[in-house]
Amino acid sequence: MGCNITSMKCEICGKEAKLKRVMVESVEMMVCHECSKYGIVLPEKRRVKPVLKKKSIPYSKDVFEEMTVEIVPEWGRKIREAREKKGMSREELGAKVGEKTSTIAKIENEDLRPPDKTVKKIEKVLEIKLFQKVEKEIVKHREAKPLTLGDLLKNEK
Repeated sequence: MGCNITSMKCEICGKEAKLKRVMVESVEMMVCHECSKYGIVLPEKRRVKPVLKKKSIPYSKDVFEEMTVEIVPEWGRKIREAREKKGMSREELGAKVGEKTSTIAKIENEDLRPPDKTVKKIEKVLEIKLFQKVEKEIVKHREAKPLTLGDLLKNEK
C-alpha cells in the first residue's frame, strides 16, 4: 500500500531494496520492508499530473466598440440642478436611488462616476436624461510611407 521505490538504500539498515515511506519516531523515512516494522507505513502519495493550461490566444477587443450610450458631459451639474429644481436634498435623492448621501455628493461633484444602474435610477427619479448615444468615429489610417531625409529636415524647421 505504501509508496514503493526501487533500487535505493534503506535509511535505517542501508540495504538496497524496494522502499516504503514510513513515519519512525515522528520522522518520515524511506525504509525497506523489514525496517518498516519500526514505524507507521504512510499512505502512498498520489502523483498529480500537472494540468496543462491551454494557451490563451490573446485577442484585441475594442471595449468601446460595443458601447451604444455614454453619460453626458457635466452630468454632475445636471443632476444637482435637477435635484434642486425638484426641491430635494441629497439625503432624499440618496434614499430614493438607494445610495448614501456622501455618494450622491461625490456624484454631483463628479468625483465619482456612478454605475449605469444608478444613473438609470437617478434619471427616473429626477426625470432627466443622462445618457446619450455614442456615435462611432471612423478612423482613417494613412498608408505608412518610409521616412526620407527631406521629411526629417521639414520636421526640424
